[in-house]
Amino acid sequence: NPKIWLGQANLITNDEITKMYGSEGLGYNILRLMIYPNEADWSSDVEGANLAQQHGAIIIAAPWHCPDALVEKIMINKEERNHLKHDSYQAYANHLVKYINFMKDHGINLYGISVQNEPDVGFTFWYPEEIVDFVKRYGDQIRTTGVKLMAPEACGFQPDYTDPILNDPIAFANTDILCGHLYQGFINLEDSYVKSRHTYICGLYNKLITAGKPWSWWMTEHLFNEGQDESDPTLWKFQKWEYNLQNLGKEIHMCMEGYCSAYIYWYLKRFYGMIGDSDPRSLVAPGEVTKNGCIMAHYAQYASNMTRIKVETSDAEVMATAYINDSETEITVVLLNMKNKDFNVRIFSPVAIKNLNAIETTEDKNMRNLTVDVDDNKQDAFVPISAKSIVSVRLEVD
Repeated sequence: NPKIWLGQANLITNDEITKMYGSEGLGYNILRLMIYPNEADWSSDVEGANLAQQHGAIIIAAPWHCPDALVEKIMINKEERNHLKHDSYQAYANHLVKYINFMKDHGINLYGISVQNEPDVGFTFWYPEEIVDFVKRYGDQIRTTGVKLMAPEACGFQPDYTDPILNDPIAFANTDILCGHLYQGFINLEDSYVKSRHTYICGLYNKLITAGKPWSWWMTEHLFNEGQDESDPTLWKFQKWEYNLQNLGKEIHMCMEGYCSAYIYWYLKRFYGMIGDSDPRSLVAPGEVTKNGCIMAHYAQYASNMTRIKVETSDAEVMATAYINDSETEITVVLLNMKNKDFNVRIFSPVAIKNLNAIETTEDKNMRNLTVDVDDNKQDAFVPISAKSIVSVRLEVD
C-alpha cells in the first residue's frame, strides 16, 4: 500500500502484516513493494518489509515512475507521458541497484526487482524494444547483486511486450521472471479475445520449460473491484461472495492450471483487497480479513512451496488443482464448488492416506474446519462441500 498514494489510515500496520504473513495468519508469502522515485521515501517500507521477511515472505519490488531527472516528456496517443531518456539508462540501472543495496543495508534481501511496472500504460512509458535493450545492456548489473530481474510486467501480458523478451537470447537469459498482469481478461473463455489471451499466456510455459525456467511466469498484479464507482451500494459487486468466488477464486485456479508460479493481488489492504480499510465501502473493519483474503489464503496455505500434479473431476462446475510436496508425504487439493448445492466429495488418492484435514470458506463462514473421513481402504477421502464454496484439503500420505 504505497505511502505516496494512500492516506495514513490505509497504510498497513505491523499487526496487519503479522495477520497476513505470520505462521498463525493467512499464510501469504510474497510482498510486492513500490520503488518510489524519490529516495527519501524508501525508508517508509523498511519496517513492514522486514517484518514480512521475518515471517518467511519473499520481497519483490517494482518502479511505477523513474526519477524526474532521468525522464523526458513524449506524446503517446495524444497524451503526454514520462519516458526514460536513452542516455539515462546507466543512471536508471544505478538507481535500481542503489534501491537493492539500500534495502539490503536495512536487512531486506530482495528476491526480485522489475524494470518497470506496466510500461505500456499510464506510468513511465517504455517501447517494447527499449525494455529489451535495457535488459540486454544493463540486466547483468542488476542480477550480479543476487536479485532476480523481472520483465516486462506489461498491463495485459501483451505479446507486443512479452514476445520481444522471449525472442532475444540475451534479453531472455537476463530475465529471471517473466511477469505481467491480467487486466485485459483471463477467465471468460467464451469471449474469443479473452480466450486467445488465455491461450497465449498459458502457452508461455512451453517456452519457459524448454529454456529451463519452468517456474518463471508470474502474475504480479490484478484486482477485482467491479461496481466501486456506483452510488448505489446494491451495485457494489466486489462485496458479493459469488463475485469473489467467480473472479478471484476462479482466476487463481486458472492461473495455477496454466503453470503460473506466483499470483499477487493489488492491494493488500483495501475495501476490495485482502483486509479491510477505512473506506466506507469496506464490508469489514480496517484490518479484518475479507472474503478475497480468505480465497487467497486457501492457495497460500495449501499450494505454496508445492508442485502441481494432475487431478481430474467428474463435474465441470467443481474445479480442482492438486499439489505435492518435495518429500511426497503430503498432497493438497483446492476445490471450487460453483454449484448451488451441498454434497460430499470423494477424493481418491493414488497412495495410502495417513491423515486428513480440510477447511472451507463460504458466504457465511471463513476458513472453518470441516469434519472429514477416510475409508478403510485408506485411499478414499470424503469431504463435505457447501454450495458456492472454496475448500482446501490436506492429505498426509505414505
